[in-house]
Amino acid sequence: MRFTLEDYQVAATESVLTGIARARRDYREDGERTAVGLTAPTGAGKTVIATAVLEGLYHGTESREADPSLTVLWLTDDPALNRQTINKILQASGGRLDANRIRFLTDTDERTLEPGFIYFVHIQALQRNSNLHAVRADGTRSDKRTHGAWDMIATTVRERGGDFVVVWDEAHRGAGTSSTDRKTIAGTIVNGGTTNIGTQQPAAPIVLGISATPERFQAAMSASGRTMRLVEVPASEVRQSGLLKDRILLRNIAEDQTADNTMLALAVADLKDATAAWKTHHESTGDRLVEPLLVIQVPPKVTEARLSEMLAVIESTWCDLSDYAVAHAFGDPHGPLKVGDKTVRYLPPEAIAGDDRARVVLFKSALTTGWDCPRAEVLVSFQGKDSYTEIAQLIGRLVRTPLAQRVDGGDDRLNEVVAYLPGFKTEHVVRVVKALTEDETVEIEVVVSPVVCERSAGVPSELFELLDTLPSYMRPRATFSTRTAQLMRLAATLNEHGLVANASKKARDWIVNQMRAADSQQQDEIDAKVSDTLALTVGTLTVGLGPEITTTTTTTDSPTMERDLDGYFTRAQRLLPDGSASWYFNDLCDRGYDEVDAGVRLAAMAGLGFKDVVERQAAEQIMTWRDAHASAVSRMPRAARDLIEPLWYLGSSPMHPTTVEARQSYAAATERIVGETTAAITTYPKHLYVIPPGTKSAGQFPVDTSKSAWEAAVLQLEVAAETLVGWYRNPSSGRYALAIPYEFGEKTLLMHPDFLFWHDDGAGDYVLDIIDPHRHDLVDAAPKWAALAKYASDHSALVRRVLAVVRDTAGNLRALDLTQDGIGEKVAAATNKDLMESLFASEGMAY
Repeated sequence: MRFTLEDYQVAATESVLTGIARARRDYREDGERTAVGLTAPTGAGKTVIATAVLEGLYHGTESREADPSLTVLWLTDDPALNRQTINKILQASGGRLDANRIRFLTDTDERTLEPGFIYFVHIQALQRNSNLHAVRADGTRSDKRTHGAWDMIATTVRERGGDFVVVWDEAHRGAGTSSTDRKTIAGTIVNGGTTNIGTQQPAAPIVLGISATPERFQAAMSASGRTMRLVEVPASEVRQSGLLKDRILLRNIAEDQTADNTMLALAVADLKDATAAWKTHHESTGDRLVEPLLVIQVPPKVTEARLSEMLAVIESTWCDLSDYAVAHAFGDPHGPLKVGDKTVRYLPPEAIAGDDRARVVLFKSALTTGWDCPRAEVLVSFQGKDSYTEIAQLIGRLVRTPLAQRVDGGDDRLNEVVAYLPGFKTEHVVRVVKALTEDETVEIEVVVSPVVCERSAGVPSELFELLDTLPSYMRPRATFSTRTAQLMRLAATLNEHGLVANASKKARDWIVNQMRAADSQQQDEIDAKVSDTLALTVGTLTVGLGPEITTTTTTTDSPTMERDLDGYFTRAQRLLPDGSASWYFNDLCDRGYDEVDAGVRLAAMAGLGFKDVVERQAAEQIMTWRDAHASAVSRMPRAARDLIEPLWYLGSSPMHPTTVEARQSYAAATERIVGETTAAITTYPKHLYVIPPGTKSAGQFPVDTSKSAWEAAVLQLEVAAETLVGWYRNPSSGRYALAIPYEFGEKTLLMHPDFLFWHDDGAGDYVLDIIDPHRHDLVDAAPKWAALAKYASDHSALVRRVLAVVRDTAGNLRALDLTQDGIGEKVAAATNKDLMESLFASEGMAY
């Protein structure tokens, strides 16, 4: 893979490969047909996971043999989705799955689909009147084809069996929910039956269904009698990975007036600001430059005059947006669009993401199924108020992060999507929010009527430094299956930032030199293993059938065939970490070994456990570079530090130490949804970030405590304290939040205490109180507070009080001071509501 997979993607890939392996085994043994379902929320990288699965099938993994003879049929309901999927696969694979392995069923005229290839087809190509049929529904024969599509698929099913896998993309579309439903084209390929031209189709032995909403697919597979193996990616893990933007900002006109052009101009200005922010990020970090996109949804029957007016507004707001910068993706026409004296070029939906020249795209309705464009960051919709579901679905296509990671250390704007809804009054915005938040495939914060809060001039400036240096923890950007992979990523990053020239070559040379040294030290053992591999000892048992039965045993040595030796080398490539086998193979060949001898020697070394040797030496080189460059890295901008420092972390903890980052500003909601309308969110004074001057509630900070009366009570008491100099509402994720690791079940997670309060201790210093009101009846209360107690102990010089706050049975708030000696063990032992209440009663205090 060209991409480093997230942990959840690695786990999903392995689970899908296991499901397919069991399905193939079961089909061969007793003809059992299986559906493996991969369900993952929007932005999880379903195609990336599927690419890793295909690589695992065709090239093998550390624990699985390769099967280059497998045949895959990839099925979608749209030709544009096929093209986009192929581009994603080729991009993600980075050459392991190249274009030579991919074919289109429409270009194929063979008796069966060939082993080793991935065939793409969309259901529109198999319609009744399609030219893919050799014999049409009326019995006439095509003079352009020898073998029809249905026949090719059917013959492949019959002859290849468990070596044929159908991948059904967007599997929830067209999936019937019972055995009596009229079968769609996709359903007929999957479950068999009578085709639309009257032939009989056998059911596909093994199906991999990919979907964000798998319920209909599951129901259809159950109705067809298939064994179902479901692989689910939790939305929370996708959210934590940084692959999704943090927030969706919804802007509408609060007043009862029409100002479509004003809202469009604001959206263009927002695009201009985002462009400047991305340029700054690129220049400061070296990350790929992102050219953000404005998507404009026009009414279905928009007039040429209205289009001309919109183009004029766009150009007058930002004169750079003209000519090729503006495109359209209308279903009709599929070509240049004449608007007054201007010509707007046509851009197919699947090409939008890759066309950086396009900065504004006009379209009429929801874009093509499966379409996504991570660089689309601003949306304006002039659709009617009844289109809220469609608009919510569209916004859901815009939530992927352009760099496939959360952007930390820069402008918050880079982690947001802004949607302008000029025709939507309050009740219509409510419907959009509900449509978004009720969709379990999109887990993202929705901010209604946002206001950009700035650093407050009313709190001591030192507080921002105290926040910025507060110890915290973060998930690593990437985890590595081997230290060698970690070393190579570190090498590339050090080279990119000018710290080590030719670092990747130096890392490879280091590994090769260490393998050469170990080879020399264990030469006799390796030579013996090589001799054993080159000769196959064959035993013969001779049974004499004379008056007395006699047996004699003899052995002979035969040379191992070269084909088997190649298999040993392939296995060595899997056993030795990453590319180390190939690096040392090339080194052996450079030193005069022929390819067979070099491969056998690598196989012998792998069999003798040389993976541990390579891994130890990779870790040693990581430590060497860390010692040499840690000081220089510590003086680099935070964005560079965040990239490099986790790469030389060799600890076993899944969380890396870091510090909270004090942002410059961020958008906060000023309204919340209440029934079918909105209500203002309560604001509080003395926060580190406040609503700017000239705006309603200036100098205050909005906090929605409507779902927790405990939080409201805590705020009221703490804000009223005379010694309070400033406070911070701790976010629930991201680098701007204080995050503390805790163990829950078999996982290490991050908890985010609710509030940070700084007080003047009267001696000229500011002291920190961490206060976390939390329901004590929840199963995660004990491990979270135990972790918070450990944090208080580890950083006792930085915190004064660390309080857990609950409401007792009498309705009163009680607090437990987590800085007490030994309190962590007591909290950890309070594993249910009754035990926790007893602990608060005996060790706590009135709050």
